[in-house]
Amino acid sequence: MTQTVRKHNFGTLSKFDYSDIGMDSEKDLRPFLLNNLFRQGSFATYNQNVSSLKPLEYIRLASATKLPVKIIYPIVKGFLIELVYFKRFLRKYTFSYYETAQFNELLAFLNKVHKLAPVFDFKRAKENARILKIKLQEMCFFPHFTTQIAIVVFVTDLNDKDHEKRIVQANLRLLCDCSAYSFHRTRNKLGLG
Repeated sequence: MTQTVRKHNFGTLSKFDYSDIGMDSEKDLRPFLLNNLFRQGSFATYNQNVSSLKPLEYIRLASATKLPVKIIYPIVKGFLIELVYFKRFLRKYTFSYYETAQFNELLAFLNKVHKLAPVFDFKRAKENARILKIKLQEMCFFPHFTTQIAIVVFVTDLNDKDHEKRIVQANLRLLCDCSAYSFHRTRNKLGLG
């Protein structure tokens, strides 16, 4: 079964002056929009697939960010397409026990997740990943690799004082390709309630 992202016609944006909204370029705008997208509502379907946003959801995001939909649409649509391909990669890639237990492998994939969706503090996430690996070693418990990534991002976001709203857990699990059962089981085992 393939996942698709529907195309909506919001018009095209030929040239936009990003300095009007206090940013230098589209590159600065992308993390801001993705942060809002991850914290506003879920773009995951009930079976953990990527769902395209409806026009009303784009309008809601535009209202929250005070940006026109025609700026938001290409960035969000591009991200959703990248996320579909990243999820396909994670599903086809087989993680060995050696990779699951290695701290360096966790950092490498955490970096990939951060480049795809810069919605968490990577410097803090590296420290949280180190602490998680120590805790897992002590417990002799090694959940699936993508679950470890999801837990690190969850804890990093939980301790983030810059954002009032937390990342929607369905979006986080979708980003890391982690099942709800595995995520919550690991949270409970680690005492993250």
